[in-house]
Amino acid sequence: MSRISRSLLAPYGLLLLVAAAGCAGKTPNTTPGATAAGPTVQPPSFEPSTGPAPKPESRSPYASSRPAIFDAAWTAIRDKHYDPKLGGVDWVAVRKRYEPMAIGAPDEPTFYRVMNDMLGELKQSHLFITGPGDESELGPQTEEQSGGTVPQTAIDLNTLGDPGIIVRVIGTGNGAATITFVRPNSSAAKAGLRAGTVVTHIGGRPLASLKSRRAMRPVEERFHLRRLASQALTGPVGSQVTVKISDSNGTSKDVLLRRDAPAEQPIRVGNLGPLYPEVSSRQVGDIGIVAFNYFLLEPVLKKVAASIDQFRSRKVKGLVIDLRGNPGGVAAMAIPLVRQLVKERTPLGTLQHRDHQNVLVAEPSLDITPYLGPVVILTDEGTASTSEIFAAGLQAAGRALVVGQVTLGQALPSVIESLPGGAVLQYVVADFKTPKGVALEGRGVIPDRLVLETPSALAAGQDPVLEAALTIIRSKGKK
Repeated sequence: MSRISRSLLAPYGLLLLVAAAGCAGKTPNTTPGATAAGPTVQPPSFEPSTGPAPKPESRSPYASSRPAIFDAAWTAIRDKHYDPKLGGVDWVAVRKRYEPMAIGAPDEPTFYRVMNDMLGELKQSHLFITGPGDESELGPQTEEQSGGTVPQTAIDLNTLGDPGIIVRVIGTGNGAATITFVRPNSSAAKAGLRAGTVVTHIGGRPLASLKSRRAMRPVEERFHLRRLASQALTGPVGSQVTVKISDSNGTSKDVLLRRDAPAEQPIRVGNLGPLYPEVSSRQVGDIGIVAFNYFLLEPVLKKVAASIDQFRSRKVKGLVIDLRGNPGGVAAMAIPLVRQLVKERTPLGTLQHRDHQNVLVAEPSLDITPYLGPVVILTDEGTASTSEIFAAGLQAAGRALVVGQVTLGQALPSVIESLPGGAVLQYVVADFKTPKGVALEGRGVIPDRLVLETPSALAAGQDPVLEAALTIIRSKGKK
């Protein structure tokens, strides 16, 4: 299977799955930060209280920064959100309700939960705030090798690793948390773990307890567990984590895995944590397959374009672009990538900013000889933002078929901005609609061919989504 193993590697508390920086068109003035297109972390809900605000917890070294953080975040939304009316939300009333609770929160995790619930009043993706003293929804990473606990504030983000598996919810009904990918030569592979294996606990934490307390669409719930499972698997390189697996007979056992060092060099973009871009390409018979885990101009675009050009020179019958688990990134990469696949002007959609509109269009380039054979794009619940813009644009143009699962439905371009006290805010700067006027936010890209994955199929070494794509391409031209 052509899978990218680190597409959901989440730094311990910093915007987690926000992908990268940049979007087409002009952006608001910000402090050093990044314009991003990637899914937003949904924090646990915190029920607002109408009672008197408690005094800040004196033991918190960050409490004095809360008023400035609150004011900066609230003001940024008021002044820079693409919709001046904020969808009808009374932002002044929201401030009056949340400010006393935020300033008087007993600790920083609670402070940021309150802040994120305030942002949640807008009911949109790409709205998130975090900062010093915040912590992940899973609590601190544990280093089971020594039996001790490593506080997250002490973790160097550049020394994080994972044991080499992706855990997702697949199957019918509510589905099962299942290993869908095992990285070759990883700790997990050496321990004998295989795709199709059901996982019930990670680090002693039952995955069933990771269901969000915030109302989510089913695809968001699957993404939520996928992200938190990835986060639980991630920790200091060389530390260990226990994974409890269950076989078809219901027999469970614990497997102790060591977190491997990343094979790639991390890159930094704006206020984001380290990103580990990966590109893989291979050929199955007469069909080329390319997969990548972030939309980044450097170094991803060059590698993907080179792979496509190589497949074109080999005259492959079709091309599969695997965007499963790709949470987005630099929106500006979508246009030059589409140029690799079209010979005529191709619109991708429209960005509606606060004071202007920007139509995303891929114009043919004299410097590029495009691949013009059949194209199939693979998607799942981890396909988000710029990945959705790219897939929806080619689908609307009739240039590509989409195969797999419905995408996440979080496609609002956003900015990542530094706030006082070391806090970081992500907020949306534009609405997005496809060339046919369809809003992807809350809907996602609907595949031309929906494909159900099951633990039994994966255990048998199958990749139902890829196999469906290969069948579609091979059927082209047959009578």
